[in-house]
Amino acid sequence: MLNRIIAGKKEEVAQRKRSQPIPALKERIARREAPLDFASALRGEGVRLIAEIKRASPSRGVLCHNFNPVALARTYAENGAAAISVLTEKNYFQGSLVPMAPMLCY
Repeated sequence: MLNRIIAGKKEEVAQRKRSQPIPALKERIARREAPLDFASALRGEGVRLIAEIKRASPSRGVLCHNFNPVALARTYAENGAAAISVLTEKNYFQGSLVPMAPMLCY
């Protein structure tokens, strides 16, 4: 399964490289706010939890039909998650870079 996911992602990356020239991508990145420091979030005393957000998994299918990753991330952050991993891969995890309908699953 992992090999299929990796092969699919390599093809998707190759397609994106063809459709989005590096200079245009660098320009978009320059206009964005700096990302949070993932590594620093995991340093320190005590347990540091990485919460994961995914709509589906390759082995179990859809985990939540009414799914709002933004609200779920907010809930994780408000309850002490040190970092949040969001799976945006579309073919196996049904992810997206676009927020979904305003429902929440746990």
